[in-house]
Formats: sequence, C-alpha cells, structure tokens
Amino acid sequence: MEPVPQAPISPTSLQTEVPQALITDKVCPFCHIALKDDYYFCPNCGKKLKDPPMTAAKEIGIYLLSVLLPPLGLWPGIRYILSGNAKTRRVGWIAVGLTVLATIITIWLFMGFMNGLTQGLNSSLNQYQSLGGY
Repeated sequence: MEPVPQAPISPTSLQTEVPQALITDKVCPFCHIALKDDYYFCPNCGKKLKDPPMTAAKEIGIYLLSVLLPPLGLWPGIRYILSGNAKTRRVGWIAVGLTVLATIITIWLFMGFMNGLTQGLNSSLNQYQSLGGY
C-alpha cells in the first residue's frame, strides 16, 4: 500500500474554530475582549459594562430607604432617574417622590412635637410664676 499524499499543514488550518454562539460584535471598551450581549461585567477585567436589571427586592429596598430615612432616598432616586432604562427611571421618580413626601411628613410631625413641648413648658412656667415664683 502506498501512502496517501496529504496537503501541507498551514498555521491557519491548526486554529480551532470558534463556536457561533461566542462570536459577537460587542467588545469590552477597557480590555477589548469579545463579549456576549448578556454580560453586565467583563469576565476578563471585571469592569462594569451595563447596569443589571432592577429586581423586586432592590426596588422595595429603595422605597423603604426613601420612606424610613428620607434624605438618603434622594441619592438612589436621582441616580436611577439619570439611567437609560425606563423601568429604573420610574423607580427613581417614585423614590424621589416618596423621599419628598416622607420629608414633609417628618418635618410636620417634628413641628407638632415641638409646638406641644413648647406649650407644655409655657404652661408649667405660667403655673410656677402664678404660685409666687419669679
């Protein structure tokens, strides 16, 4: 039997083929590695590529922060208003609205507390003065 002649091996024929699922037009702007469209962080350098989607737990946490600690709710609210996603912008506007409403209610309650305290102290002072005090 005679050996079958083979074509010469070129360096390009030794390269493995890349599966079609890994070929994308998206590359990391920092390290220039090819990326899938659903990546939120670069697997090579770890840089943030896009914001992850808003989860219900995160949304509720932002609303609770806005209501329970009113001034602190402005920071995530404004950050989400400036984002590009419509859902996160809506969450941002709701957070800012809740923060403003909670701030107004907190000030109103504080003013009512201070007025009651002032009236109680004035009443005690008037009673003390009517008993012959200074």
